[in-house]
Amino acid sequence: MISDMQFLEKGDGRSLRDTVYKELKEAILCGDIASDERLMEIPLANKMGVSRTPVREAIRRLAKEHLVVITRGKGARVAGISDKEAKDALEVRIMIEAMSARLAAHNITPEQVEYLREINNKAREAAARKDRNAIAEYDNLLHRFISEASGNTILFTVARFLEGQVLRYRIEYIKNLPDFDGMLDEHDALIEALEKGEDEKAESLITTHIISQKDAMSRILARMSE
Repeated sequence: MISDMQFLEKGDGRSLRDTVYKELKEAILCGDIASDERLMEIPLANKMGVSRTPVREAIRRLAKEHLVVITRGKGARVAGISDKEAKDALEVRIMIEAMSARLAAHNITPEQVEYLREINNKAREAAARKDRNAIAEYDNLLHRFISEASGNTILFTVARFLEGQVLRYRIEYIKNLPDFDGMLDEHDALIEALEKGEDEKAESLITTHIISQKDAMSRILARMSE
């Protein structure tokens, strides 16, 4: 949810611009600002307690990330969620994360395994509260950390770039899950395979895990377009 930002120092222009950008991006990713909703600079600026300039700059940055569409004479609106874009992003995610899991099975440390378990336990606590946004954040963090544990810095950099493209679909997927036990149990099985150094099993588990999300997203988007 977009917050009041009047507490920010007026002279701290860079912090203000970055904070407005992050707040708007989070609101879009979490669905607080819906797909195809118009982004009106003055109401947003008033809501945030800032001038129009950082809001305008944030909208332009989000347009470069394909989260916002700017049309001459019509202004800006939140980009819709496309089935084609979702499939493309998730297909690339499968390849990147499968390789990450295979490498992580060889390179992960006991401390990193324990950290993954802590993340998944936090996700279970969020599931008990029905806090879907928190579940999405922990899910994102767990997958990010597996990429980092691969030990391949180029792979991790690519995964981080893709993360922003995929997060919107991840949140939409989790919002539509009837329960979370299946997803979190899959995480536990993946963590166990990584701990045991079972590279093929880890690769297979994470591939199946993401394919199920891709198929579910296709069904979700089909319902949304009806």
